[in-house]
Amino acid sequence: MYRAIFSRRAEKAFLALPARDAQRIKEVIGDLTIDPRGYQTIKLDHAPVAQYRRRVGNYRILFDINDASQTLEVLDIRNRDEQTYR
Repeated sequence: MYRAIFSRRAEKAFLALPARDAQRIKEVIGDLTIDPRGYQTIKLDHAPVAQYRRRVGNYRILFDINDASQTLEVLDIRNRDEQTYR
């Protein structure tokens, strides 16, 4: 089981979410700690922000996986738009 670590940016984004969306994202992050490369996890090519993403409604969880230390580094939580992966 992986341990989720939030960056400062991801923490601020999470706290700014509406309660309903925050609950859904919290559940998905819980699922990611069990199987980070599971269903609906997309590996990003040439993205400067993160290696992986997971879609939750209109939001995207951008994260990196460190297998050696069994950590899931949540780098950002963004509303989907044209600036999401830049």
